[in-house]
Amino acid sequence: PADTYTTTMSAASTRGVVFAKVPPLARSTSHARAARAKTVFAMSSISSYLPADTYNSLEKDGDLTFLHTMLRVDDLDATMAFFSALGLQETRRKESDTGKFSLVFMASAPGAPEIELTHNWGGETFAKPSRSMGHLAYATDDIYALCQKLHDGGITINRPPRDGKMAFVKSPDGISVELLQKGAPLPPAEPWASAENVGEW
Repeated sequence: PADTYTTTMSAASTRGVVFAKVPPLARSTSHARAARAKTVFAMSSISSYLPADTYNSLEKDGDLTFLHTMLRVDDLDATMAFFSALGLQETRRKESDTGKFSLVFMASAPGAPEIELTHNWGGETFAKPSRSMGHLAYATDDIYALCQKLHDGGITINRPPRDGKMAFVKSPDGISVELLQKGAPLPPAEPWASAENVGEW
């Protein structure tokens, strides 16, 4: 939606909805009507708009399509566990014996924009992330439940959801992740209403 997450529909309400690409120069014409009738994909999640191969089979529609964000990681298993706890799943991977690296792609649902975890075998030491890299952001159905799950799993809630709307956590390599409540903010509730900030995000 135009406000990105406040009026987000649930995934259940969009399952089976069929979306069609409409050529930008053919709207309000017989070509547009034909294009609308063409099935492009059926959504399994409100976040899903990419084909299984992410871009090789995308139709040309005149728009720039967001695909993924690449993150370099030191401990691949720890980083995957972190993003899995958030609700992401592995969608594909590539292992290179020659280049000695692994690429693991994760997304909130098949067809959703991905994060690409790039791991050079042997590990790396990274400088503190620059402030020019702000954060990733995901919207959730219940921010209190998600934060409790993360907390119980040993993940620090750097910015607790005191307002029932927003929280921040950090990946093992220090990448900030913003969590936002879908729809209206939840009523203030403990233990979050009185929880204090921890560190930076």
